[in-house]
Amino acid sequence: MDKKYATIYDVADHAKVSIATVSRVLTGSAPVRTDTRERVEAAIEELNFVPNSVARSLSGGRCGVIALVYPLDLERTGTDPLREDNASVLYADAIIRGATWQAALHGYLLFACAIQVEKKQEATAVTRIARVADAIILTDRAVSSVRSMRAGTRARTVLLSASATTKFGGAINIDNVQGISDIVEHMRAEHNVTRFGFVGGIPDSYDAKIRYEAFTKSVAEHGGTVDERDVLCGYFSLTRAENAIYDRMKDSSPLPDVFVCANDQMAVGVTRALIHHGVRVPEDVAVTGFDDMPLASHVQPSLTTVAQPAFDLGVAAVEMVIGILDGTRTTGTRETVPTHLIRRESCGCHVSKDTSVTTWPASSVAGMSATAGDDVALSPTEMGVLS
Repeated sequence: MDKKYATIYDVADHAKVSIATVSRVLTGSAPVRTDTRERVEAAIEELNFVPNSVARSLSGGRCGVIALVYPLDLERTGTDPLREDNASVLYADAIIRGATWQAALHGYLLFACAIQVEKKQEATAVTRIARVADAIILTDRAVSSVRSMRAGTRARTVLLSASATTKFGGAINIDNVQGISDIVEHMRAEHNVTRFGFVGGIPDSYDAKIRYEAFTKSVAEHGGTVDERDVLCGYFSLTRAENAIYDRMKDSSPLPDVFVCANDQMAVGVTRALIHHGVRVPEDVAVTGFDDMPLASHVQPSLTTVAQPAFDLGVAAVEMVIGILDGTRTTGTRETVPTHLIRRESCGCHVSKDTSVTTWPASSVAGMSATAGDDVALSPTEMGVLS
């Protein structure tokens, strides 16, 4: 037995009593026979058990803490701490701000925790978090292993950007398919684009996968073409997308009519690299993004993109976990946050400055579509983790 991570279930098993009895000993909520109490106390001491939020919840109490877990950016350094070209800097931060704000309104504390993905200590980190929080919010790519996901189910867990839900919580997704489809349809119908290119994100990101799949499907449906030389990987990073274009320019074959980028940072990097090589944007090659980060309306040319409310995503995640804790939301619930197309200059549209700023209606979160317990297509790994 790993004494460091003993649970209330381990204590009950060791003392040969029920979980309810352990809970009564811990809380003093009801009388317990002396010999039974002593046996439970001995098991607690032997196993080095530390009462956590899950144990307290059995007696009706909570610790009032929600944890939001996101991947640690290992490429940051002490000499380059900001790295504003990385998607996690802007996107995750917006989610954290929204979640922190909403948690405070409900009287909860929210702790944002960065963990090293694909490291041996990942599951240990998630286990430790589950021991001290009433619920966990996991962002895209926050965990990578079956063991880590199972550790997360010790508390109620809401997944952001996931292909399925756990029976312990729920999931919230951005409408990636509609957003990318809107971009492709706009370029095809209003700008007569036929040759498409794509700059994708981190390969193991759920959002990145869905955006690329939606891109290829939509291009085919609208009669466009995609040359494999124009499918690049920018890892959601401005710098890496810029470098990908530099490498592409070594090939003398014609460029596509448009590069559809899976996020705004990459779109800015693509635009910079094209202009550096004397390619005019959008006259020679159009560029589009995804996210509508604050910088999108201020770069030159201003960026045509798909707006998604990252702040509201954090708000929605907190609302879901609290609803699950309170019993007002059904476990297994999935919600989809809508997106919408923002037309600016980088696609070839000519818009005035005052129409390029995104405003989200106050009801944007309330207007999300939601389902509970719907069937979804799962990989064998997901079936083992998420069922």
